[in-house]
Formats: sequence, C-alpha cells, structure tokens
Amino acid sequence: MRFGVHLKSLGISGVRVFGDSITAGFNASQPHLTWPALFAAEVNGFPVRNHAIPGTILQGSRLADGKPRPDNGIGRFENALLDAPHRDAILILYGYNDARYTAAPDTMNVRSFAHDYAKMLKKLIEAGHAERLAIGSPPYIPEAGLCVGSTGFTSQTRMGFEGYVEVVRKLARHFSLFYAPVYESMKAHGDGALASADLVHPSDAGHRAILDAFINAARS
Repeated sequence: MRFGVHLKSLGISGVRVFGDSITAGFNASQPHLTWPALFAAEVNGFPVRNHAIPGTILQGSRLADGKPRPDNGIGRFENALLDAPHRDAILILYGYNDARYTAAPDTMNVRSFAHDYAKMLKKLIEAGHAERLAIGSPPYIPEAGLCVGSTGFTSQTRMGFEGYVEVVRKLARHFSLFYAPVYESMKAHGDGALASADLVHPSDAGHRAILDAFINAARS
C-alpha cells in the first residue's frame, strides 16, 4: 500500500515534516505549493507542523571550524517530533546539505550521517511512530548546483552525493519503513528540469515531484 493511502486508512491527527530549506518551502511560488502543504492537502492531514530549518544538516558532526552545525537534526528531533504523544504522520527529508558539505571529510561524512540517521529512526520507532513514518532520499541537485553554495558546500561529486541517497534507501529497508525515492524521481525528469533559478532549491514542479514521491512511498 502506498503511503498516502495508508495514512488515510489510519486516520492521522496532522503532518509533521522535518528537514532543511527545501522542506521549509524555499522557492515555491506560493505557500500552498510547497511540498509539505501539498502533501497535507492530499491526505487530509492538516494541521501541518513544519519543523524544517533552512541551512541545517542532519548529523551532529564537527565541521571544518571544529563545531557542529547549529540546529542539526540529530540534536533537535526529540523536541520537534517526540515532544508529546501524537498520531501525526512524520515525513523526514534530510541529507541534502549533509551531502553537499565537503570541507571536513574526517568528521562530516556519509558514515556519520548514517549513524546519526539510524539513531534518530530507532528513537522514533521505539516511540511507536513506525506506521506513520516515511523517509525521503535527498532531493536531486543539478550538476551546476554542485558548485553553488557557501564555504564548504561546494565541490561534491555526483558519486559522493549519491552515497547519501543510498544511505537513506538502506535505512528504509533495514527498518522496514516507507521510502520516498525523491532523488530518483527528480533525476528522472532530467538534470535541472525541476530546479529554480538558484540551481539549489526546487521550482514549483520540483516541490510537486517531492510530494509525489512521498504520496507514493512504499515500504522497503
């Protein structure tokens, strides 16, 4: 059963989303065209509790300055997603900025990402949220977008970026969770086809592609 249909059968109380600027809705032309708003409308899942913070990463690893990036996902997910008992759907779209950062490979890397992501998922599953939880692979970034960004967030290779995609796919399979193939779905449209002018954030069509990936997410 696809995730959207599955949620309707459960009767959820709302939708919680967790991620970075793409989940916050950057570069959608209207608030109702962001992928979280579109998803909630599809599954009658209002209210939407958007716990995305632009510029964040999931892992709590040290950056090149020797400090973790502020507001990282592993450090804040309990307050955002486990603050009180609830029956909200939980959709996680993290890994995009983790994959883009290359300035501290010894500490901030795909292994640390996998470790912290697994730790977070275990906590969510232990709290009883597995049936209402879906995780998405990092959104596709165009080739030109790999060279765009602030200090440290450039020069990633396609192979390096796709390593983070593979981590999310494997974690979904390991924990038997609903997996949204966001990267794969966006890539199929063609390089840059769903990107906005900044080459980093999705256009309206990109947000809709993310929505479709989550609505049609299947259990791995």
